[in-house]
Amino acid sequence: MKQFNKIINEQKEEIARFRVIVDEVIAEKVTPNAKILGALLTGSVARGDARVGPFGIFIDIAIILKNKSDIDMEQIFGKDEEPFIPYHCISVKNKTGIAMEVIEEDELWKIREQPEPVIFARNESIILNDKTGSLQKWKNECFVITEDQIKQRALNNYFRYDYLTGEYRLEKWEHREAWVQIAQNYNEANECYCNFLYCINGLFIPRKDWLAYLTYEMKIKPEEHESCMNKMYENRLDAGGINGKKETYNRIKNWMDLYCKNKKWL
Repeated sequence: MKQFNKIINEQKEEIARFRVIVDEVIAEKVTPNAKILGALLTGSVARGDARVGPFGIFIDIAIILKNKSDIDMEQIFGKDEEPFIPYHCISVKNKTGIAMEVIEEDELWKIREQPEPVIFARNESIILNDKTGSLQKWKNECFVITEDQIKQRALNNYFRYDYLTGEYRLEKWEHREAWVQIAQNYNEANECYCNFLYCINGLFIPRKDWLAYLTYEMKIKPEEHESCMNKMYENRLDAGGINGKKETYNRIKNWMDLYCKNKKWL
């Protein structure tokens, strides 16, 4: 199932239109301003899945400065039209706007101190303007994941998955017929499994609203990944539904066991 690639192909023409809009703004407002060090395209347009919905769309851009006080955003880009959104938002054309986040250059270099979803989002950004070459240097140096980091991140999720799906933990809640609690534990186990896949594929872990979807594109995953995901996310809060999932969770655990043992992590 190539879900994300399908979206990319479907949105290709729309993304190209958004990029033209962005390039015009960069050429007119960013390139001539010596105080602006560069700009990044972020969010759905950078990712390639953006579309204009019923409420329109904001294209996400990060404006990079030495100090946030170096420029007056309103003077350069016009009045902020969405004061309740934490970015400087302007309208462009055809239900399309631009939301600009202002970031100091030093903040970029501290990205690995942030939660993984933030790192993931910054890593997928596209450089629009880079006057000193520092943004390309940042992209090259700040998103390297070492083998030891892959191992530790993967094992953290492996052990948590094992804890949540183990027979001792299940029996405790089955005795109380606490099917909702078991479902909650399984939901967290689902996330641990997805996180494990991101880790062993050398990727950062995205926000939860993308967590399951992007796993289908991964190179390293069980052959039965799709059928297992369908079963793991099945919604049935009773003894039959819970018991029907046990085999799937055990199969995933066995696959994770084998992967870790082949890597000599266990």
